[in-house]
Amino acid sequence: MAPGTPPHTPEVHPSEGDGILNLWLKHCFVRHLVLSLLSSAVLASTVGARPTACPQGNATVAGIVTRVSDGSGVFQARVTLFTPNLTVFLETRTAADGTYDFSGIARGIYRLGVAARGFDYVELNSAVSSGPNAFNFGLVPENHVGFWQVIGNTLPELFDATDIAILRPTDGFVMFCHDTVDPVLFHPVTGQKIFPIGSGSEQGCMNASLLVDGSILMCGGQSPSNPGSFTNAIPWVKRFKPGNTWQQQSNMLLSVGRWYPGLARLNDGRFLIMGGGTSPNAQRTDTCELYDPATQNWSWTSTMNSPLEFPPCGLLYGGKVLRTWGTRPQLYDPATGTWADTGQFVYSNRQYPGHSDHSLSVLSDGRGLIVGLIRAGQNVAQMTEFYSPATGTWSAGTSPSLKRMQCEVVYLPDGHVLVQGGDTADTSGPEPNILGIVRRCDLFEPEPQTWRRVANTLQYREYHAVTLLVPDGRVITTGGTQIKFQYGPVSADIDAYSPPYLFRGVRPSLSNLSDNSPSRGQWITFDVAPATRLTRVVLMGVQSTTHWVEGGIPRRLELRVGQNGQTASVYVPTDPNIVPLGWYMLFGMVDDIPSPALFLRVDP
Repeated sequence: MAPGTPPHTPEVHPSEGDGILNLWLKHCFVRHLVLSLLSSAVLASTVGARPTACPQGNATVAGIVTRVSDGSGVFQARVTLFTPNLTVFLETRTAADGTYDFSGIARGIYRLGVAARGFDYVELNSAVSSGPNAFNFGLVPENHVGFWQVIGNTLPELFDATDIAILRPTDGFVMFCHDTVDPVLFHPVTGQKIFPIGSGSEQGCMNASLLVDGSILMCGGQSPSNPGSFTNAIPWVKRFKPGNTWQQQSNMLLSVGRWYPGLARLNDGRFLIMGGGTSPNAQRTDTCELYDPATQNWSWTSTMNSPLEFPPCGLLYGGKVLRTWGTRPQLYDPATGTWADTGQFVYSNRQYPGHSDHSLSVLSDGRGLIVGLIRAGQNVAQMTEFYSPATGTWSAGTSPSLKRMQCEVVYLPDGHVLVQGGDTADTSGPEPNILGIVRRCDLFEPEPQTWRRVANTLQYREYHAVTLLVPDGRVITTGGTQIKFQYGPVSADIDAYSPPYLFRGVRPSLSNLSDNSPSRGQWITFDVAPATRLTRVVLMGVQSTTHWVEGGIPRRLELRVGQNGQTASVYVPTDPNIVPLGWYMLFGMVDDIPSPALFLRVDP
């Protein structure tokens, strides 16, 4: 049974460049972004109200949607007919031959849009007169590159070394922090910036995650926060609470501390803390501990096969934690408290014992995906590999035209993976770079393993940047502009990326969630506006990012959705390994177009 399938399911209804061209493209992107935001504002004001019925008339709107490449019809394209304020909104799907029709339409001025996954969105203003009206569309493969823009800054702080970023579902702010003394709270929609009180003691190079109660847990690190020679590791643990107050927690058991410790969330809300550097000589450790936030107690667990720091890791659907970096990937079994070796990479040079070259994502189908590659001596190696939990083996994936390591990697609600920046380790290559760091971004689709280049970042940002998905569907990033401690820092800007899915017509909007803290095995309902049919619902684990690792819930769960009119329902899976305790963003999807998300917390 698929992860998102309940025991019984209700009825399911089906380069960026320079010069004049670049300025024109940006103008187009801004126009589409403004239209998208206006649509969201209109939806926000109408959600929960009964939709306005379409004025009846004797007009028909019909046509055919075809591929420009060969003239064949596009099946199941979404065709929408609407007024700018969305008081009238109609939606249909094309037939197998690409034909569509609307009937009983009042004459007037409408917008007519066509969206089909894999093709560019097309929209026109249409004057509909009495009687038949014909509008045909030819679609070309999608080439929209999205759009980056500055949405704020972190001044007077410059986050460029030991940064973390965590989205707070309690208020929608993102916490940026590098030492627990100078945190910055930033709201990605309003641009509001708050400077809460610090913890009173510097704690840099830590790892962090979001707790069920909305607090942020910060583990280990060093004091003072200046990296220096990394000899000042500490065992401290702190909690930053939703009211912007700090609470000291019980120290970790390893008295010599852990800077850059690994961190993985287990299905019951506990945390596995792995390795890290220790005082007084920065020696890495292979020891591990478990932390229970409910009791604030620490306990020892078994050691790994390698002493290391900041390993990419994540809870797999089978309940074991996959840790990918070291002499060999390993699996941790929470049931037995033991580690066991698993399959070696296809391309085994992963820069150990230096910093890891890759990030790890847990895909919707349960496989592991690593993105990033050290190129030294591996010219034929691929930038991605896939891990099969069923066989315990890795298989080579594909690469974009420019291979690099230590990218910022964000799983998106439409199933693509944003691969931002990275280090080519080549200062003489054709791509503009600073000490090998590039601004290039790509979208990767795990199946069928295709890449598409999208808009470059506004700044050169190395792996110290922090990048995460926010509820309106954008991706925000800051920090990392001090390139290899030799260049900068040059910017405190917070930049936001609007992916191509934000430029694909009218987005759905959700409201009136029946329960924002459901238990596993529970149905939840919500309202959808305008009168669009969702194709699925996606739960995205709320992120906590630092460097190339993720301390949040590494999940993108596709849930089947039932819909009766404008009320939709989904079922929260019962398996605790599929749905670990904690916070998620719930996106309603129409094909690859996401709604703004609602927060929910999965409780025991």
